[in-house]
This record gives sequence, structure tokens and C-alpha cells, in this order.
Amino acid sequence: MNKFIINFCNLKYVNKLIYNFTRSKFSRNFIPAFIRHYKIDMGEYKTEKYNSLQDFFIRNIDLNFRPIGNGEFVSPCDGVISAAGKINTDTTFEVKGKIVNTKILTGDDEEYKYFQVIYLSPKNYHRFHAINDGEFFSERIIGGKSIPVNDTGFKMGNPFLKNKRVILKSKDYTYIAVGATNVNTITINKKSFNKGDEIGYFSFGSTIIILYKYITLESKLGEIKVRENLFKL
Repeated sequence: MNKFIINFCNLKYVNKLIYNFTRSKFSRNFIPAFIRHYKIDMGEYKTEKYNSLQDFFIRNIDLNFRPIGNGEFVSPCDGVISAAGKINTDTTFEVKGKIVNTKILTGDDEEYKYFQVIYLSPKNYHRFHAINDGEFFSERIIGGKSIPVNDTGFKMGNPFLKNKRVILKSKDYTYIAVGATNVNTITINKKSFNKGDEIGYFSFGSTIIILYKYITLESKLGEIKVRENLFKL
């Protein structure tokens, strides 16, 4: 049944209906139930009135609640570090029992040493930020599916290699924003940045993957907030 629902929602006309509904004024009536269901602390956000569910999904947080960490790299988003570690010599790593090939993930032959996968649930703040000072020298969009990046999605295949994703490259790492069900609107608004600056946002929750070229990773899996230290060097 879950597979049928996911495939149904991926139909172009169904996806369009959901897209239009979440941006309608009528959809804002569902915001209070959404807040209660996901137990969202609205005291952290700047605005209390939203014009639609979409407006609520991309809400701006009060960044005083998200101070910038003092490590070399900080978290790009609120979420859970669902996987992290060393990339194998065959350019692969494993997430939820599925093998991810970095060459398929990024669409190029760049070599990396370490990876982190940070999952944003529907309850999370959906904007993502710079993990250090720098700039992205290239941007590429690949993939086109909208499979969930949860357990159900992974049972259907590997959403990281099928879903729409925006590949942003810097000299030290590649920053990947992965779309999910009805989240294929990924907006990038900054390519030169200081640590902690907003880079862009999802229209719902999804995943950020960071592929590093040189660091020693000592990350603990678990919840993390945007701009906190990702790991110790």
C-alpha cells in the first residue's frame, strides 16, 4: 500500500494538485494540527501568522536560538545525523542497508574521504546553512524522483540516487540537497557565504549530504541543530 501511495503521489497531475494545495490560503487551516502532531516549539520562530502550509514549511527561525559553533565546520540544518563515516575505496558508503556510490550521487568522478547524512523530518526548520566560510564554484541538478527518504522509501530502492538533488561544490567538500516526496522544490539563494549563512531551503523536510575531501570524522549520530559543531577535528 505504501508503495502504491508513493507512486500515486509521484504522478505529475497528483504532484501538481498537492503543490497547489499546500500553497493555497485554505491549507493554512491545517497548520495548527500540523504543529500539534509534530510538537513544534513555535517560540523559536519569528512569525506566528502564515498564509499557507508552504509558507509555514519554509518559516524563518530566530537564529538567536541557533548560535554558530566554534568548530571548523558547523551543521547545515536542524535534523538527525542518520549516517556518517569513512567512504570506501570503491567510492561507496552505506545508509539503511543501501549502498550509495558517490559518483552516481554527484554525477562526477570526484574522490572523497568522509560523509555525513542529515535527515530533516517534517517537524524541522527547513532552511539550510553554510558549514564554513567559502563559496560554491559549481551547481548541478540531477535526478527527478520524489521518493521518501525514510524507511519506506529505502525499501523501494535508494532515494539518494533517484531523487532530485542539487549538487554544490566547494574546494573542501560537496554539499548535496536531496529532495523527497513533494519536496522537489529546492531553492538555492547564496553561493558565496560566511559560516552559518542561509544557503537555501526545501519546501518540506528532506536530507542534506556532505562529502568531505580531507577531514577526520568523529561525529556522533543523533539530533543536531543548524550552526552547531558537526564534529571535533
